[in-house]
Amino acid sequence: MKKYIAMAGLLFLSFSCSDLLTEDPKASLTTEGFYKTVNDLDMATTGLYNLIGLTFNQTAGFASTFGGDDMTATRDGNKADWSDFDTFRASSSNNLLNYWWGNFYWTIKSSNSLLLNYTKATDATEVQLNNTAGQAYFLRGMSYFFLTRVWGEIPLVTDPSIDYATKKSSVEDIYAQIISDLQKAEALLPDTWKDDSKRYQNGVNIAPTSGSAKAMLANVYLTMAGWPLKQTDKYALAAAKAKEVIDNKATYGYSLADINILWKKENNFSSETVYGIYYNTNIAEFVYPNTNMMLLAYSPSDEGAWGDGYGELNFYKNFPSGPRKDATYQMVYYPGNDTTKAVDYSKTTYRHPYFQKYRDDAAFNPVNHVTSNWVGSHTVPIIRYAEVLLTYAEAKAMSAGVDATAYDAINQVRIRAGLQNLTAGLSAEAFRDSVVVERGWEFAGCEPAARWFDLQRTETVAKANSNRDASEQKLVGTPDDVTHAFYWAPIPINDQLLNKNLN
Repeated sequence: MKKYIAMAGLLFLSFSCSDLLTEDPKASLTTEGFYKTVNDLDMATTGLYNLIGLTFNQTAGFASTFGGDDMTATRDGNKADWSDFDTFRASSSNNLLNYWWGNFYWTIKSSNSLLLNYTKATDATEVQLNNTAGQAYFLRGMSYFFLTRVWGEIPLVTDPSIDYATKKSSVEDIYAQIISDLQKAEALLPDTWKDDSKRYQNGVNIAPTSGSAKAMLANVYLTMAGWPLKQTDKYALAAAKAKEVIDNKATYGYSLADINILWKKENNFSSETVYGIYYNTNIAEFVYPNTNMMLLAYSPSDEGAWGDGYGELNFYKNFPSGPRKDATYQMVYYPGNDTTKAVDYSKTTYRHPYFQKYRDDAAFNPVNHVTSNWVGSHTVPIIRYAEVLLTYAEAKAMSAGVDATAYDAINQVRIRAGLQNLTAGLSAEAFRDSVVVERGWEFAGCEPAARWFDLQRTETVAKANSNRDASEQKLVGTPDDVTHAFYWAPIPINDQLLNKNLN
């Protein structure tokens, strides 16, 4: 058995935003000589944010969510790995599997190291110690939440060692750890970081708060109420936790943003972001985890972008017209960046609509759609306030019945999107189905609140994919909503070779 200490979080020491990006450590670090001071703790938590920044700064990890009905990809060039998930043929050798798997476990092991050692900082106050641990618990819980939704049964590790004999833990045990971590984060994190200029910038909290932990707990409980655990008693817990966030939104600084500016670069620091990953290219030297490549990822090759994925046709056609659709998708295309040749998506090379989310960045020219840099600073929101409202609406309906508060929560999102109030008098099940549809439109494509995760937990993967335009890539695998075939991704082959218990 080989064991190594995971020091990843201590090696990347620049925070994914503003003045935390300038720290420049000069020496190697060990647990024996580290975690001794408040500054050490700050450096260690900063390292964790770099790992999370690295996890969400490109489309590789998001490939595992392409089995939803909102995203698809060509098989041309290097895009086959994305298409494999979309057409249910991804194998353990898929190159994109390693990205989320490796980075989330990297974050977990670095969090483990911090949580085992943070109390050694003798000059830290109780508040500083609590805040340090709260951030690590939050990021570890979040990492396990993504991992188990993508892979199901996975190794559960709470120490910084690497053990190549570790067995997979049950999904139920993984969720028990997630809840424990997020409850601790909720208790230890502050309501706001206003007194910390590194973690509170431009009027918003950069680091997670107690409100962030409550919101993520609500999402966790909602997921546990569905497949695979089907613990329907968790609906009440999800509703209660989401309601705590809604009732205290002024304390946390949350609100819905204007849909017309939601994805604009001017709104990178948004009151809608309950927890987000912040990037900043305006640094003295290039630091990879601090940059976001999403501005080229879901944009058309016709305009010089990468086109890793684009919207499925039937989902796009069924998406209600209005300001939300206009903010979600690109509506006008300039092949060759020639503004005299404006076309709609049907005249692009792949004849699919591309996403506008993340594209508006400092490097993007809205006049001719030229992108002058391959990296940007666009925020990736892990949880938006809109998700808190929709989580509450669904959980309230399924736990205590549909009432005025549930309707108010979903209608806030619908009115912001340019839609009418939801039909009154729906049954709990019909109301829930309406919320799931609403979530699909609200978080369509390339958001961490992925449509794929909703289809999983509601056991509708096959049903959703049955409404597939005939011109799309043909499905190779056959997802099944009874046997749950293709609901979980295969564990990367390299890890299976290292640890036979992962086969």
